[in-house]
Amino acid sequence: MPDAIKVTAAVHEFERRILPARLSSVPSNIFAIMTFVSAKGLDPEQPETFITAVKAIYKSLEWAVKPAKLLVEENQSKFATVQSNIKLENDFEAKVRAGEKKDADAQEHAALVAQCKSIIEGYNPTTRNGYDAREREEMQALWIKELHKAKEKSVEYMRVFTKNLVATREKRYADRGKARERL
Repeated sequence: MPDAIKVTAAVHEFERRILPARLSSVPSNIFAIMTFVSAKGLDPEQPETFITAVKAIYKSLEWAVKPAKLLVEENQSKFATVQSNIKLENDFEAKVRAGEKKDADAQEHAALVAQCKSIIEGYNPTTRNGYDAREREEMQALWIKELHKAKEKSVEYMRVFTKNLVATREKRYADRGKARERL
């Protein structure tokens, strides 16, 4: 059986050695330390015994003044949490921006398809004698076929296709106008 005076002296020496850190005087701290000491079979009359016990279970103890090691770990975990939250926010914002861009591209793609359909439907070539239905049907069929292929491609491709379609239609009008003037 350990001598109570020697155990008390060991506890006081232990408390002096861990300064400026200070344990709270609560039964849960005493119980936790003594459970560790008895479980490991350590000598309660030595201050090193209590230092060993506290080093092993310092995170679970209640502190009046926390040791530097515990403060550093808490600060690191707070910093890691802040960094983690910032990373999560940035990832979320990137996903939102990507979704918004995808939605905007889909809307633009649909608008370009509608514009191309309008351009194709608006093609009404004329001859010297009036409206040329054969030319209109042939060109509309060709352009609709090309439009179906273009719809499956990207927005950038649709932009170029729309510009080319407008240019092609205007060129056909210009060519037909020049042909009429020659006659």
